[in-house]
Amino acid sequence: MGQKKKGPTSSQLLGIVWLSVALVLIAGVVFFSSRKAVPAVQGTLADTVGQQILASHEDSAYRQRRQNSRNVQYTRRQEPKKTALTESMYTTTPPAPTKQPLVVELNSADTLTLQLLHGIGPALARRIVRYRERLGGFASTAQLLEVYGFTPALVDHIAPYLRLDTTLVKPIRINSIGLKQLARHPYVEYYQARDIVRLRAAGVHFGGLDDLRAVPSMADTTLARLAPYLDYGDSAASEGNSFQQSQ
Repeated sequence: MGQKKKGPTSSQLLGIVWLSVALVLIAGVVFFSSRKAVPAVQGTLADTVGQQILASHEDSAYRQRRQNSRNVQYTRRQEPKKTALTESMYTTTPPAPTKQPLVVELNSADTLTLQLLHGIGPALARRIVRYRERLGGFASTAQLLEVYGFTPALVDHIAPYLRLDTTLVKPIRINSIGLKQLARHPYVEYYQARDIVRLRAAGVHFGGLDDLRAVPSMADTTLARLAPYLDYGDSAASEGNSFQQSQ
């Protein structure tokens, strides 16, 4: 009969157990050590990458500032030095006037033409024309002061640009003009026009200013203003322009 195989002794089994326990402990130590080391390594890598990116941005900004500085210096070098010649090139000289100064004929100009005068607007131009029609024309530029809105300074300002054709003044035919037409004149009051017409009806013929002084209501100042407009003809049918015919 064969001999029975002998199993491991108790001492051998105890050694195997202790070896297994030691291997497990070593494996656990290695495992936990590696887990602690990985975050530290990751943090180190992240810091390194961030520093590299920051350094790259700073280097790019530095290069951009240097490039801008070079461009500014280049532009400054390209600016030409100002000399007498370049000053004349950049200086704008107004052209010499080639047209004659504006001159407006006061007794024939319409409202648009009057507005070409400095200081005359649409409203003032209309007042000039309306007053000129009532007056029969201007005998003097000083009569502009009788237009509402005019001042002595404005008259003096535009006077050099005015021309006055007194032949365009419409005369008042004092021996034939009607009461209403005569009373419409700016220099004649209604009661003065009435007195003149009554004297004419009584057979008085006016031959000059001295005859008009016989009208009780006519003052010398009024006659002086009327003088440039008076015509002492006998009939309203006589040739030429008249204040009566224009009404």
